[in-house]
Amino acid sequence: MKTTPLYPIHEQFGATFAERHLDWNVATQFTDVVSEHCAVRNDVGIADVSYRGRHRLTGEDRAKFLHRIISNDVESLTTGQGTYATLLTHRGKIIADLNITVLEDALSIDTAPETTDSLFSELDKYIIADDVELSDVTAETGAIAVHGPKSTDLVQSVLGLSELSALPERHNCFREGDAAFRHPIVCVRTNSTGEIGYTLYTTADALVSLWETLMAEGTRFNVQPVGWNALESLRIEAGVPRYGTELTDAVIPLEAELEHAIDFEKGCYIGQEIVARMKYRGHPNRLLRGIEVDAKTSQDDCRLHPNATVFDGDKAVGRVTSSTFAPTLAKEIALGYVRIAVTEAGSRVQVETSDGRVDATVVQLPFSA
Repeated sequence: MKTTPLYPIHEQFGATFAERHLDWNVATQFTDVVSEHCAVRNDVGIADVSYRGRHRLTGEDRAKFLHRIISNDVESLTTGQGTYATLLTHRGKIIADLNITVLEDALSIDTAPETTDSLFSELDKYIIADDVELSDVTAETGAIAVHGPKSTDLVQSVLGLSELSALPERHNCFREGDAAFRHPIVCVRTNSTGEIGYTLYTTADALVSLWETLMAEGTRFNVQPVGWNALESLRIEAGVPRYGTELTDAVIPLEAELEHAIDFEKGCYIGQEIVARMKYRGHPNRLLRGIEVDAKTSQDDCRLHPNATVFDGDKAVGRVTSSTFAPTLAKEIALGYVRIAVTEAGSRVQVETSDGRVDATVVQLPFSA
C-alpha cells in the first residue's frame, strides 16, 4: 500500500489511517471529523494531499500540445496562471479532470489518484512529433492543502508572500528556495472546500519541514491538521465533484455542471463534438444536484450510501454518488445525479436506505446553511 512522505508525521500526531483511492494508506482523521471540519469553516486546517497525481510537461510545444487535447484553453495562459479542464473520450465521457498550473518552464498537472496512470498513458500516446516531454512526478513531490478563513494569513506568514488574497482560483505564486526553505514551493489558489484555500507543492524531501512550519506558525491562527474524512464532508457541502464518485468515464462534463472546465470557442479537442452538440442542440438527461435529507440527524445516523436509488414516487429518477453528515447543516446530505424532471431546487424525492426510503429535497449546489 502506498504512503505519502508525511506518513511518519501523521503517525506521531496519532492519526487514524485507512485505504482510500485504490491503494493509498491515508490519514482519515486526527481528532474527530466534526472538529476538523469546523476548523476549516472557522479558522484554518492543513491536509496532506500528496496522494493526488502530479505530472509535468516541458518542451517548446507543451501548451500547444495540451491545448489540442483537453477541453479548456491552455495556449492563452501565461506564467502564474492556471485552469481546470477535462480529458475526454471520443464520446465525450470523462477520462480525467485536471488542475493545470503554468510555470515559467513547465505545465504542472494535478489529477485524481484514480486517474494518475491512465492520464499519463493517454497524454503519452498523443506525443508524436511534438517537442514535449511528459513526466510523472508524483513520487518525487508532495502537496499540502491549506483551507479556511485564516489560510491566507497563515500561508503569507510562512512563505513571505504578499497579496495572496487577490490571487484568482488556480493561479499561482512561485517561491524560490532559500535559507528558510531549501527547495522551491509553488502556491496555487484552490477553493475546493468552499473556503479560501491554497495547495503548496514542493519536493518530497522538503514536505516534512513545510508541514512542521505550517503547524508551528499556525498556532497563532488556531490551525488544525485535517484528515481525508473532513476533506470529504467539506467537499460535499461545497458541491465539488471528484473523480471516482461524481466524475467517471460514464459522465459527460455538462451532466456534472462543469461548464467552467470547457472553452466553447477554442475549436477541436477530443470529445468536442459531443459536448458542443449537447450544449447547443440538446441538453443533458440528468444533472448533478445536492440531496438534503429532511430529518435532522447526528453524525452516527448517516444512512445514505453511494449508488443508493433516488425516487420520485414509484419512479427511479437518479442515484447517490457521495454522502456525508454535514456539520454545518447538522443533517445528512448527498451529491447525486437526478433526471431533469426533478432538478429544480425544492423538488421532493425519496432515497433508498437499508432502513427503507427517507424523504429528501433536491437543492442547488453548493449547500447552504
